[in-house]
Parts: sequence; structure tokens; C-alpha cells
Amino acid sequence: MTTPTLTADPAAPRPSVRTSRSDAGSRTTLRDALSIAAVWFLLAAATTIVRPDFLSSQSLLAITFTMAISGVLSVAQGIVVIGGGLLDLSLPVSLVVSAWATVTLLAAGVPDLLAVVAGIVAGAAWGLLNGLIIVFGKLNPIIVTLATGFGGLAIMMIGFKSAQIPSGSALRAFGLGQFLGLPNIFWPMLAIVVLAGLAIAWTRWGRRLTAVGGNPQAARARGVSLRRVRLATFSGAGAVAGLAGVLFASVTPSFTPNAGASYQLIVIAAVILAGISLSGGKGNFLVLLLSVGFLSTIPVSIAFFGLPPAFALIFQGALLIIAVGIDGFRIKRGAR
Repeated sequence: MTTPTLTADPAAPRPSVRTSRSDAGSRTTLRDALSIAAVWFLLAAATTIVRPDFLSSQSLLAITFTMAISGVLSVAQGIVVIGGGLLDLSLPVSLVVSAWATVTLLAAGVPDLLAVVAGIVAGAAWGLLNGLIIVFGKLNPIIVTLATGFGGLAIMMIGFKSAQIPSGSALRAFGLGQFLGLPNIFWPMLAIVVLAGLAIAWTRWGRRLTAVGGNPQAARARGVSLRRVRLATFSGAGAVAGLAGVLFASVTPSFTPNAGASYQLIVIAAVILAGISLSGGKGNFLVLLLSVGFLSTIPVSIAFFGLPPAFALIFQGALLIIAVGIDGFRIKRGAR
């Protein structure tokens, strides 16, 4: 009697490591989205129990207004993190540089459209400067962007004390307007989130960005230019931050050089809370939208609870620590 030997059918499909990783990533993304949505719902429910008037159009306007600028900046930060750039700590300064360039040109009589384009270009130039220093100097992105942030802030403080958008400009009218019951500036943010998400998933630039962020050695072996991708990463993120600066200018009658500092914590917290790992190579911008919405609700809820505004920073900081801890746990688990 012979024992049958089990042999693999060569025609049978073999499990793909890439497929299994993709499925695991999809499950993680779904879990992150559901977790943020659940906590957001609990926060809204608790606030409504304390103050039933929380469920009002004014609360929705306040939340979406906060989401607009911080959401665009979070997309810029997300691009940097996914591309393996760790963090760009100069984004708040990039925002103010772009806003200052925009309102200065408007005050000089330049047409609104050209001033808006100039503001976005100013942000892209700022990002390109960071990228050039990081790539050719082979320096740590966090240190470089921290240094350029301080330097840019110092230069602006020398150059101007405050900047003001002309009250009669079309950009100012856009910033004050609403569409479908939400602030006008909310809709460009939503468009940027969707476009960035599609670009990361479906374009060659997005695939290269993810590859360089996840495994630069493997990306180089496949012929991807790390320099070009990293320069494009920082300049592209700068352009997105430039758009945030334009939106900021449209809704802020007067601002000072350090006006962007308040966005630093919420932007970093939103990116990490959304599961965009500091190790690079992965992230989902639709989850980022949920994260920005949740964090933007915290200050509004704090106001309805009757607590000082500083409590919002405490909660956001605590969430940032928790998110960093979860990200570290995921990195260690993935390395096993």
C-alpha cells in the first residue's frame, strides 16, 4: 500500500504577500476610521447631553470653519509623512508666508487670481527650499524644518508687524461667504482631501511617493530617483500649505507673523491620529478628514462645556501622545 503524496497544483493560485499586506492595511484603515468616527460621535453626544443647543447650524459652521484651514495643512503634512519626510515643522510659517504674499499683492492692486496663484507658488517655493536643504545636505527633515521655521519667522517679524487683506477684494468676499450652509473655505479643503487621496492611490507620483516613504532602498533599486521624489514631496506639500495660506488670508482681516503657530499641534495630531505612520509609506486621506473633523470639534465642545479654551490644547496634546504610542506599537508589531 502506498501513501499518497500531496503535491501543489502548479496552476493553483498562490497567496501573494503583497495582497495579504494590502488586506491587512485595508483592515487597519477601516479600524482607524471606525474608531475615530465612534469617538467623534461620543464627543458630540456628550456635548449634546450637557448642552442640547450644541446641535445647531452655528456649531456646524464653527466646526467646518476650523476644519478648513487645518484640514488643508494636514494634507500637506500627510504628504510629507507618507513620503518618508518624518514631519515638516515649518508648515505654519509657510502658511503665513503665503498669506502675506497674497495680501501684499492684493494691496498693490494685483488681480485676485494672480495674487492667489502667487500665494500658492510662495508656499511651493518654501517647500522646495526645505527639500533642497534636506536632500543635498542629507540632513534630518525635522531639524531642517524646525530651523527654517524659526528663520522664516524671524525674517517676517523684521519685515512686518501685521498684514491686512483689502476689505473690498474678491478673495475677502469669498472668505466671508457660504455655500450650501457651510463656509466657502470648507469646500476647497474637501476637494484637496479627495484629490490628494486619489493621487496617492492612482497616480505614478503617488505610487512613487509611497514607495520611497515605505522602502527607499527598494524604490531606488527599481529605478526611482529618491532626490526627485523628495523634492517633489516637499514642494508639493508647500504648494498645499500655500493654498491654506490663501484661505487663511481670506478669513483673517489682520494677522501677525506668528499667526500660524496655533495650527501646529492640531495638524500633527490629525495626521498621526489618522494612522499616517511616521515610518512613512502609508496613509489614507479620507481617514485624515475624519481625524481633522474630530479634533476641530473639541474646541467647540470645550466652549459648550464652559471650560477655558486652553483645555482644548490639553485634550489634543493627550490624543497626540496616545496616537504616537499606537503608531510605535504598530511599527514594532510590523517588524516582527
